[in-house]
Amino acid sequence: DYISPEFLQLENERLWPKAWQMACREEEISKVGDYVTYEIAGESLVVMRVAPNQIKSFYNVCTHRGRRLQEGFGHAANFYCRYHGWTWNLQGENTYIQDPEDWHGCPGVDKDSLRLRETRVDTWGGFVFVNMDPEAPPLAEYLAPVQEYLDPFEIDKMRYRWYVSVKVPSNWKVGLEAFHEGSHVYTTHPQERGVSD
Repeated sequence: DYISPEFLQLENERLWPKAWQMACREEEISKVGDYVTYEIAGESLVVMRVAPNQIKSFYNVCTHRGRRLQEGFGHAANFYCRYHGWTWNLQGENTYIQDPEDWHGCPGVDKDSLRLRETRVDTWGGFVFVNMDPEAPPLAEYLAPVQEYLDPFEIDKMRYRWYVSVKVPSNWKVGLEAFHEGSHVYTTHPQERGVSD
């Protein structure tokens, strides 16, 4: 499970594209046009507030050449491909093609085909979740019964002060298990108990 390339391939095919995943906090995309990118298993998604009460998630690729449209996080008035200049509005609709007459009659070059591909998106507790599987169960069903235990803590009203993102050169399960097993803190993180070397 930890070192097999075949097992990793199965996770990338059967786990990550089908699981609801936390992409960001709602306050990170508080204004229309605010976005964050989310990367998982070779896929890149853009999670964006597209209207005051609407968040969408799109595959972060130009539908023409597959070039990444956004990087990191920020604010944008539209999606713009820096390769040929093709442009999409915040709803993912193609609004500009360079030299459209060159494409007249080409199959797959119409407004519907050129839309940015969306993924599922939903929120709970102030977190924004994404899912690449159009047939996935709703987020509330996926999380149940967690909400009934955590909703009284009003997590949606909490705000993060800071966070750290670290790439760990290990299998993701090793990192996750380390956070589930608290007895390592005394030795690995002595600063957490007020002891210095």
